[in-house]
Amino acid sequence: MTSSTSFPLSPDLLYGQLYFDIQLVHVFSDTKTVVDYVPDVSPSEIVALYEHDKILSDFNFVAFVNKHFHLPSFPALAYTSYSIIALKDHVNNLWDFLSRPTDTPTEDSSKIPLPFPYIVPGGRFQEIFYWDSYFTMLGLILTSERLYIVRGMIDNFICMIDGFCFIPNGSSTYFLSRSQLPFFTEMILLLADADHTENIKQRFLSQLLKEYEW
Repeated sequence: MTSSTSFPLSPDLLYGQLYFDIQLVHVFSDTKTVVDYVPDVSPSEIVALYEHDKILSDFNFVAFVNKHFHLPSFPALAYTSYSIIALKDHVNNLWDFLSRPTDTPTEDSSKIPLPFPYIVPGGRFQEIFYWDSYFTMLGLILTSERLYIVRGMIDNFICMIDGFCFIPNGSSTYFLSRSQLPFFTEMILLLADADHTENIKQRFLSQLLKEYEW
């Protein structure tokens, strides 16, 4: 996590005109694809190569992008539902399918690495989202064996507050310009009601105040 005085740069700032050209040319049908792409060399090198190559007569823009970027590896995006299993088993299978372990930091990736397990919405959304997570926690908290994920998600948000002074919309650098409705207090109350092993409210008081001040 980074200092609150120095945010990691989002793709539009890292790549400048190249980023906007990729979006304007519609290299990808989904505009989220390019911001999730990972560079094969440093952004500054790619920008320099782009400035050099784009004036060449045989320059192929799409080939250039595909040569210097790649999509990060994601777990399977398609979930297979089985109608013969009970609803409870279906939900438990979904929790497992949408669970993500601790992130491994990837240099120059737009994804903010999280040090604790968490749940993603699924599909093209492979990062944690702020207020979505509260409603996810409402389901997770119903079973004691999922309580560790609730703790992990809250600890991830703690890291964001400590690093950025607030919880961004989601755990990607391009979400650092905005947040969502402040559900962090509700998350703490939810955990405090389920876990009586420590004074949860007191433990997270400084982060609660920091988000409130932000």
